[in-house]
Amino acid sequence: KTEACHFSRKKADPPLDLGEAPYTGETPLQPVPVLRHLGFYLDKRLSFRQHVRFYGSRAASTAQSLLMLGNSIRGMPPLQRRRLYQSCVVPLMTYGCQ
Repeated sequence: KTEACHFSRKKADPPLDLGEAPYTGETPLQPVPVLRHLGFYLDKRLSFRQHVRFYGSRAASTAQSLLMLGNSIRGMPPLQRRRLYQSCVVPLMTYGCQ
């Protein structure tokens, strides 16, 4: 798997032609707007917006699925729901925030 991302300080997005790169065969290597490396989503400005957007949506969908476990008729007690939230949702929200 080959991906390339051009990190630039300039506001304008200069075109980047890499030509024929190794291990790509006939298709030229084109830079991608967002690159995933070791679980982090990096864009060309290193703003981590895509990273926050991706893991925020994963945490929100996990929190929505936890609502099904805590219904009022036969659901879990609030203490167990809180532990489940702290062990499943909080690590998703804070991944890479150090």
